[in-house]
Amino acid sequence: MTNYFSFFLFCLVIGIYVIPECFSMEIVGGKEVAPHSRPFMVSIQSDSNHICGGVLIHPQWVLTAAHCRFLFVEGQPSTVVLGAHSLSKKEPSKQRLAIRELIPFSEQLSDDIMLVKLHTAAKLSKYVQLLHPRSKNSIKDGTKCQVTGWGATNPDVLESSDTLQEVTVTVISRKVCNSQSYYNHRPAITKDMICAGDANGQKDSCQGDSGGPLICKGVFRAIVSKGDKCGVAKKPGIYTLLTKKYRDWIKHNLASLHTY
Repeated sequence: MTNYFSFFLFCLVIGIYVIPECFSMEIVGGKEVAPHSRPFMVSIQSDSNHICGGVLIHPQWVLTAAHCRFLFVEGQPSTVVLGAHSLSKKEPSKQRLAIRELIPFSEQLSDDIMLVKLHTAAKLSKYVQLLHPRSKNSIKDGTKCQVTGWGATNPDVLESSDTLQEVTVTVISRKVCNSQSYYNHRPAITKDMICAGDANGQKDSCQGDSGGPLICKGVFRAIVSKGDKCGVAKKPGIYTLLTKKYRDWIKHNLASLHTY
């Protein structure tokens, strides 16, 4: 499929539940971070295989993308791994915790945000720390932000990176991102989304990075959602912006009886 709308319809027609590529994202044009320098990062796994990224926002709660729930292998253990740099190596800093509950914001595909409740609380340490979501409902065009994840580093070889990667992307205005030469409202980039990428398409989030954080000037502002392939100049990554409605929903869930 050559554009997002055709690709999106393709996903819906044949069933998004079995097509990870319909939404999954990967880091392109980035570099490996210093080991354990992003202690809030979470690897969400099914059958011990990385499927999505996430952010630890409370010892028992992870924030990620809602579409990640479609990527779990039915009948296989669903877990998160905390304190990791390498997904394959036995690192003493790692904690593997079982998933208790998945709580998407809604059933609308446009609300691509979900809370993951863990069976037990994580043990916080220098390797496992929290990152709290913050936003002012918008990010200035041209802002440089970092996106982090274990997604593939080559758009032609869709294999997760073993080590944690990060790339700097630039926020693009909604007007430009919705323009005919970009996404042409397919999908429409709403006030709850932002676009970020690279003018030459050489830096992008794209498979395995979904649910990971977009951090702008040290502030956790959005999570990786979707896009059209990876590293395409006028098809930048689309992110779920942590607007007030999402932050209020997060606070409500963490304050409710869901917590412990």
